[in-house]
Amino acid sequence: MTDKEKKEHDDIKMEIEARKEVLRKIENPFKRLQAQADKNVQKRKDKIDAAKTYSSVEEAREMWGYDAITEDELHDVERFFEEGEDFIANQISPQEYAVRILGEFISRLRSDIRSFEFELLPPEEQERIRQQHAELRRRK
Repeated sequence: MTDKEKKEHDDIKMEIEARKEVLRKIENPFKRLQAQADKNVQKRKDKIDAAKTYSSVEEAREMWGYDAITEDELHDVERFFEEGEDFIANQISPQEYAVRILGEFISRLRSDIRSFEFELLPPEEQERIRQQHAELRRRK
């Protein structure tokens, strides 16, 4: 192995380790963010279930008049009857959007790592893997 090849090899190893370090550092924050996003999804499902308990907007307004529900809950029921489940189901919280962004970033990092690890393989092994993938694509 020439000095240039050795340096390239070391640079690739550094790229792999750096990306693995980033993945380790963002793993716990990602899990916490995912938990928050899951709670938001559940809250939306609960809103839909709560809105379904009313047979009409008038019934919900009557309950609001008796202080049995909040004004926000009344608005949710009104929107539910106007727009259906989509008004709640299609809303997305900032945490859910952040999970998407971070998830895509994590996916790219993992893909980069696989690509760099592939580059470190001997040419014969790279070719064997390429042929394996080609064979799998032909079978589909």
